[in-house]
Amino acid sequence: MTDDDAEAARERVIEAFERSAEIYGLNRSYGRLYGILFFAHDPVSLDDLAERSGFAKSTVSSAMQDLNSLHMVHRRSLPGEGKRAFFEAERDFWRILREFLNREVRREIETMTRALADAETALEDADTERAETDLERVRELQRVYAQSERFVDIVTSAPAESVRGALSAFVDFVRR
Repeated sequence: MTDDDAEAARERVIEAFERSAEIYGLNRSYGRLYGILFFAHDPVSLDDLAERSGFAKSTVSSAMQDLNSLHMVHRRSLPGEGKRAFFEAERDFWRILREFLNREVRREIETMTRALADAETALEDADTERAETDLERVRELQRVYAQSERFVDIVTSAPAESVRGALSAFVDFVRR
C-alpha cells in the first residue's frame, strides 16, 4: 500500500465522520476535525487543525469547545508550549456513548419525568373521559421513562467490558 492509498483510506473515514456528525445534528466540520484528530499520532494545535482542515481558526476553536463538551476530544497543554491549546481525539467510543447518555439522555429523561409528574397531578383531579385517557397515556409514558432511566443507569455505571459483553449476547440472541 502506498502513502497515497493510505491517505485515501483515511480520507474516506474522515468523510464518514463528517456524515456522522451531520446525522447527529452537528456541522460537518465537526466530523472532519474529529477525523483529523482521530488519525493524529500526537495532540494537534488549533493552528495545525485550521491548516489541515482548511477552516478558519475561529471555526476550529468553536468546534473544539463543542467536541470537548461532548467528550469527543480532550484539550491538552504541552510542556514548553505556554498557553497554546492542543487537542486529541477520544478513541474509546464506549466512553463517548456513556458520556452522551449520562449528560444528554439523562437530561431529557429528567425534563420529561418532571413534566409527566405535573401532568399526572393535574389529570388526577379532572373528571372527564378525555382526562382519564390522557392520564393513562401519561402513566404509560412514565413507565417508559422509568425504564429508560434504569437503562441509562446500567450502561453508565457498569464496566465497559460488561456492557460490551451484554450487548454482544443480545445481538447474538436477536440474530437467532
